[in-house]
Amino acid sequence: MSEKRLNNVLNKVPDTMPAVARDLQGRARMRTTQHAGCTVQWREWGPQDGIPLVALHGGHGSWLHWLRNVDAFANKCRVLLPDMPGFGDSTDLDVPARDPARLDALVQVLKHGIEDQLGQTPFHLIGFSFGGLVAGKVAQRMPQIRTLTLLGSAGHGLRRASEVPMRNWREFEGEERASVLKENLEAFMLAGAADADACWIHEQSCEKTRFYSKTYSRGALLADVLPDVHAPMFMLWGEEDVTAEPVKAAEFLAQNRQEREWTTIPNAGHWVQYDAASTVNVLLNYWLAQR
Repeated sequence: MSEKRLNNVLNKVPDTMPAVARDLQGRARMRTTQHAGCTVQWREWGPQDGIPLVALHGGHGSWLHWLRNVDAFANKCRVLLPDMPGFGDSTDLDVPARDPARLDALVQVLKHGIEDQLGQTPFHLIGFSFGGLVAGKVAQRMPQIRTLTLLGSAGHGLRRASEVPMRNWREFEGEERASVLKENLEAFMLAGAADADACWIHEQSCEKTRFYSKTYSRGALLADVLPDVHAPMFMLWGEEDVTAEPVKAAEFLAQNRQEREWTTIPNAGHWVQYDAASTVNVLLNYWLAQR
């Protein structure tokens, strides 16, 4: 399929899409990469000669996890957002569900996708939640990264701030399903009430998720790979993130290395870059600009 035709197909959006998402989708440069039978869909914004920035979404997510951050990053950076294999508009991996090799297959597909687009050009790498674990494993294999930034990252293996009971939204239909998804979103992802945009993003992303990330996220896989990552690293958590005790997780992952910095954001939950977008955008742009 030609690039022009691909753009026309993928830029067609459902009538229910929020205006801000519709605008971003309409301005995106659409790309696909392929490896090991998996097709990954990428969206790109910003100057094509800018410093590349790759951002990876969380579990039960998609590129939409970065809805409130794209334009802030794209002022100076060439922003590349994939739907990771088994999520969103990308196809699935040729590895059985819950096979231990499935995570490494996902990482390898993303690594090849980045190389296809950037070659050996240095780039900033950002990961949110499960995407933070994936980003750590990508960084371990791609020493040319400029920086590694982790937001509410999974893979620390430490105790959570609280164990939130989640309802199985797949057991419901229609308005009842939407209500359950909203309850889960507010309990797990946000510090307060979910707005209509957040609910739409969560519903769309959950419906398209085919990768079971929970088992990987709960372990200490990120802690295992970070000794091999030597790029400057910045970690950020919302103070009300239920997936970690943020200070303990940050200190543990920093491993007493001076090139690793961290902070917490008041009144923000797990989906910190949505909950506290303006603060996160200023912090990350400042931190990246110094490097």
